[in-house]
Amino acid sequence: MSKLEPHPLSKLFPPISEEDFNDLAADIKLHGLHQPIVRYQGQILDGNNRYRACELLKIAPEFAADFTGDYAAARNYVISANIRRRHLDRETRTKIVEMLLKGDPTQSNRQVADTAKVDHKTVGAVREGMEERGEIPHVETRTDSTGRNQPSAKGGKGRGGTRKKSEKEKITFQKVVNAKTALNAYRLFEGHAWRCSASI
Repeated sequence: MSKLEPHPLSKLFPPISEEDFNDLAADIKLHGLHQPIVRYQGQILDGNNRYRACELLKIAPEFAADFTGDYAAARNYVISANIRRRHLDRETRTKIVEMLLKGDPTQSNRQVADTAKVDHKTVGAVREGMEERGEIPHVETRTDSTGRNQPSAKGGKGRGGTRKKSEKEKITFQKVVNAKTALNAYRLFEGHAWRCSASI
């Protein structure tokens, strides 16, 4: 059997340290390979380190059924499979969020947060920055975890989170302000007039 190469998606995460690899190889030698290797498009999608350890130990690697989803599903699989195994710094997690948003900006913040294992507010901040830089488009609707399309912001809010008033609302608001101003002025005048009459 010819040697399998890593799939480009499997390189989303930095390689493990040599010390961790040696520990992995020692564990496989002692207990065997517990988690099978996953292939996609004829390459290794998940399990490059396990595959490399098996080669080093001259042990036949075990394979799961080949991954059959599309590219986006394969990308999400790699992230989901590795995100809990690795101790990732903030910068790496931010890059993962950016990659997910670039791949599909219609995903909701909570959906991306669930995949990247970060807070949805973090995703919102990253999204806003990417939209301002023109790296991703601003979308009116986003797909939630159940597959439903939802408005990108509740209540007709814009990017800044504050709903813009219509012209009719602006006029009505101005009328209210003018009416309150007039009422306050009348009360002030009425009080002034009463004080003047009392002093005569």
